[in-house]
Amino acid sequence: MHLLVRARSIDRAFDYLVPEALRDEVGPGSLVACPLGPRRVMGVVVGVGAPTHEGRLVALSGVVAIPPVRPELMRLAGWIARHDLAPLEACLRLVLPPGADGAIRKRGDGTWQMAALPGGERRQRMLRIGPTPEVATSRQRAIIQVLAEHGALPPARLRELAGTTAATLNRMVAAGALSLSEERVGVSIPVPAGMADEAPDLTVEQGAAVARIGEISAAGGGSVLLHGVTGSGKTEVYLRAITEARSQGRSAIMLVPEISLTPQTLARVGRRLGAGVEVWHSAMSPAERGAAYQRLRRGQSDVVIGARSAIFAPLADLGVVIVDEEHDGSYKQDASPRYDARQIAFLRARDAGAVAIFGSATPRPETWRALERITLTTRVDGSLPPRVQVVDMRTQGGGPISAPLARALRDAKDRGEKAVLLLNRRGFALMALCRECGWIATCPNCDTSLVHHLDPARLVCHHCGFEMPPPRVCQSCGAADLMRGGHGTEGLERALERVVPGMRRVRMDAGSAAGRGAVDRLLEEFAAPGAAVLLGTQMVAKGHDLPDVTVAAVLDADAGLRYPDFRAEERTFSLIVQATGRAGRRGEPATVVVQAFEPDARAVRLAADLAVEPFLDEELERRQAMGMPPFGALVRIVVEGGTREPIERAAEALAETIRQANPELRLLGPAPLHRLRGRHRRALLIRADRSSAAAAAAAHAIKHHRGTFDRVEARVTVDVDPQAT
Repeated sequence: MHLLVRARSIDRAFDYLVPEALRDEVGPGSLVACPLGPRRVMGVVVGVGAPTHEGRLVALSGVVAIPPVRPELMRLAGWIARHDLAPLEACLRLVLPPGADGAIRKRGDGTWQMAALPGGERRQRMLRIGPTPEVATSRQRAIIQVLAEHGALPPARLRELAGTTAATLNRMVAAGALSLSEERVGVSIPVPAGMADEAPDLTVEQGAAVARIGEISAAGGGSVLLHGVTGSGKTEVYLRAITEARSQGRSAIMLVPEISLTPQTLARVGRRLGAGVEVWHSAMSPAERGAAYQRLRRGQSDVVIGARSAIFAPLADLGVVIVDEEHDGSYKQDASPRYDARQIAFLRARDAGAVAIFGSATPRPETWRALERITLTTRVDGSLPPRVQVVDMRTQGGGPISAPLARALRDAKDRGEKAVLLLNRRGFALMALCRECGWIATCPNCDTSLVHHLDPARLVCHHCGFEMPPPRVCQSCGAADLMRGGHGTEGLERALERVVPGMRRVRMDAGSAAGRGAVDRLLEEFAAPGAAVLLGTQMVAKGHDLPDVTVAAVLDADAGLRYPDFRAEERTFSLIVQATGRAGRRGEPATVVVQAFEPDARAVRLAADLAVEPFLDEELERRQAMGMPPFGALVRIVVEGGTREPIERAAEALAETIRQANPELRLLGPAPLHRLRGRHRRALLIRADRSSAAAAAAAHAIKHHRGTFDRVEARVTVDVDPQAT
């Protein structure tokens, strides 16, 4: 039994006695009510065996009235706990019904249930056609007709649709023409449906891709990379694979980056696939998420499209698992449990004998090396990709917009067309800097500079949220000669106002796109007729199919290369190629401008040529020489706390234990990281041939020093296969 209690001291399995009356109801995955001192808590059964010391065991109080977790999801939770060194309790929560970590209560009949029904389900009075539906009046016949179309309705909704009164409904209930009952109902956010779209004719390459996926499915499943240039029709291949799986009575999961879960995407899926499709993303309320879970668990829906956590949907008999934009870093969870949804997709498909399709125009080197490739080399409309112009910003003025980009924007405005500009930094300026002494405004809680924002004017820390008014004088020397350094998206917006006055501007970054429906609203505003420019951070390059875009640009494209991270070139290359794919998607002539201070950098040069295969082949050679993934494994450990010296000593002791116990491993650090939210941090990086060896070394050392960490109030986090080093 594993108790759903967030406490490290009880992060282990407990033995309970299963009463004779419950033995037919209890098995792995069952949710049960467990005595824990004076209270009852919810637990998950992880195994059932013969009692060894029955007299000393406490008996379970009962079974919670929820269907058990599917066996394959229980296995996944255990795998994540072992692989990512995460508490099993936290991993089990990934696969449980939403709300299953809440309170439980005993019902009048002695059974147990969650205090809130899972999925936001509630009791509601519903009217149906009764056992004797003979009616005398035309108004009553209209009521019966409405129910014949809808099945069951709440009284208020039936009154509205049938244009009737409560008194009429009450008389029909009394006569047996209607039946009134209290039923469980859930909250639904259906995928937009509308008129069904006909499947378009496939290109030769799409047809070959669909056929090959069918062969893999017929052979018992497997994983494949669908590598297609932007606009090559990867989504159509996905939809054909889902349709084929459903025709065989099997289910499907389609993962997309959260930012791509737009009404446009959902409408296309809904029109093609029809009923039985659920949406799953972080903006859903607990009630909405829980209702979707219940429909999937009961088999009422057989397809889920969603972000990272949708990979844990309780679908039976999976036929296909799709990971669109598989290169996207958002598939890795950044908080414990730090699972990678791409790994989980592979495991779920393997376990179910399904096909896992990983799609991207710029796949990760790991995927490129590991999987069979299906390639889509041409756009569906037959158009050629736009030519890319790289601008050396060392030859331009000090503003964020180069002369070639300014010309392209003015031409687009004159033609009533649209542009997409990517600058992967938000804010107006990146720092407030004194020209006299070099002082930079920094956060008092973090060792980072404050970013200048407008509307209202303020300096903001993007890590902890600290804010302050912009100073009028230097806080070190008192000089009034302060300057703003660097450009963010707000600064770019101001520059556009000068370069193309009157051109509609839509900014999409973490500030403007916050809140439910904000991204949808911004994209609708951009899509409205007339010239417009969409500017923002990397979210503007996330697979949106935007109309009438004839100009795309990446500003400060090589900024990511300045970070000491072995994935920096991969990210830079992918960002540029993905951004260029936003232009000319309907075959119209397009201009793409890439602005860089290092225009000859390998990632920039090859991205401008859209040379995906040469880049990935070279990147794999480079990583093999360094022993980096996929030719080695990494585990990152961060030790943090409020006082610097004890944290330094604790990190050094941890490193020494790892070195002595595992001399064959390569250990880097501990290295200082910038202070964050008032906490000092030290990082260690373990390199090994296999992630299991590195993770085992980390787990042993952390357990050995647990007392020290508790004594100095240090927090230790472990990231297996980190996305950044």
